[in-house]
Amino acid sequence: MSRLGVQMMKFSRMTTSVKMLSLLLVTISMLALQGCESQSNGYLIPCISCEPAVAAPKPAPRPAPAPIVQAPDVVCGRLVWPTGNLATSSILVEKCAPSTVQVGMPFDFTIKVKNLTGVALKNVIVKDDVPSSFNVSAVSIKPNTSGNNMVWNFGVLPAGAEKTIVITGTPTAAGKLENCLAVSHELDTCVALNVVAPALKLEKTAPASVLKCDPIPYKLTVTNTGVGDARNVVINDTLPDGIVTEDGKKNVSINVGTLPAGKSMSYTVNAKATKTGTFTNAASANAVGGLTANASSTTNVLSPDLKITKTGPAMRFLGRPVDYTITVTNTGNGVARDVVIQDIIPAGATSIATSDGGQLSGGKITWMAGDLAPAASKTVTVKVVGNQLGTIVNTASASAYCAEAVTATAKTQIKGIPAILLECVDLVDPVEVGAETTYVITVTNQGSLTGTNIRLVVNLEDTAQYVSTAGPTTASVNGKTITLAPLPTLAPKERQSWQIKVKAVGSGDVRFSVDMNSDQIDRPVKETESTNFYE
Repeated sequence: MSRLGVQMMKFSRMTTSVKMLSLLLVTISMLALQGCESQSNGYLIPCISCEPAVAAPKPAPRPAPAPIVQAPDVVCGRLVWPTGNLATSSILVEKCAPSTVQVGMPFDFTIKVKNLTGVALKNVIVKDDVPSSFNVSAVSIKPNTSGNNMVWNFGVLPAGAEKTIVITGTPTAAGKLENCLAVSHELDTCVALNVVAPALKLEKTAPASVLKCDPIPYKLTVTNTGVGDARNVVINDTLPDGIVTEDGKKNVSINVGTLPAGKSMSYTVNAKATKTGTFTNAASANAVGGLTANASSTTNVLSPDLKITKTGPAMRFLGRPVDYTITVTNTGNGVARDVVIQDIIPAGATSIATSDGGQLSGGKITWMAGDLAPAASKTVTVKVVGNQLGTIVNTASASAYCAEAVTATAKTQIKGIPAILLECVDLVDPVEVGAETTYVITVTNQGSLTGTNIRLVVNLEDTAQYVSTAGPTTASVNGKTITLAPLPTLAPKERQSWQIKVKAVGSGDVRFSVDMNSDQIDRPVKETESTNFYE
């Protein structure tokens, strides 16, 4: 009779994972044992009964009829580790063989290893020490070693998977055939951690240049370029001196919160400049875990500055045109956009002409001058007529987007001038010697100013003799010279006449001469009338 002995070996726990090592020693002997069981180290060991192995009989002298061969009984050793219960254990190890074998007759050992769990078992190794009295002829799965100490390193045995090894061989001697089997494996208990590496990227954009009164839109974009969420993301922006938010703040803080991987968030901060210059603005983004990113932008804040000049004559006579020239220059470093030039027509003057398409409306001339680049100028002209005496004050102005309005003034004195016209005509021509004729002397103020102290002197030739004078002033005669008393005033458009009667006392081509002076005339005005005296 033979006995199958089963022993359970210890398991150990490693530092980084839980490992269970089971060792199954299976001993098969050809000695029959009637139903028995034993304990080893506190574990219950099953036993099996086997028929004795006998030596081969000597050959009969003559052939005998072939016996009826029945399939041999199979005995198995089984270990269910670690609880002995298939439902709660990790591995099943089973080795089976015929209960009785014969010397010289081949048979099979069958080894089955099965993973009873729902997870993979690692480093599964099967070791089988084949006894020297068993001659191996075939192995279904080639072992990793040679000789009788066979080792199969299966590595990972997936959940629910099993491996079956069939060893074919022949016993070479009668007696007890012992075969020991060992199985080991590792069962890892793992904790899977999600290791993330978020990373921040911050971009900041702003216009390269703006005018002083333009808003400055700072665009901030934060991106998580890493793996995993970036938590508690905050953007901070401290504005440089000379830049504030629309509501006058210097510091901006934006709570972004959680930013998933690959995602971006954009924000716009509208700021304004309190002065001109070049401003570099730096911002930062921060998140849990010391994550940080920085970005900056530079903006040049410009300002247009207008200068206006207006020139014109200091004096013009009443009713005469007055030309004014208006020049607007951008003396700043920013473009003056939508420049408007205006000129108010002063009281006492009337506009008669403009240049460059200036439009007159409501006593005001307007030019839409467009944009003026830095150092550029625009010149326009206006022509007016002074229609009353005195000083006219003409004011022009210029304005543009983001520029202070400027004004310029030109003054012109509008003066009058007497412009007295002297005329002299004879009423009778020719005149017979001894007869009389009358000369009419007329003064007319064609100017715009009253003439004063108008004085007339008449000179007669020898062929003429003074008779009488009629007019606004009296006359005094001294020989051939007739002096009229001064006319105190002669208003514009006013006319005065004198009639001087003379007698022809000789024949010939006679001249009647008149000289006129006034307070406004530096040199005398002369007028002569020709009359033919005949006999």
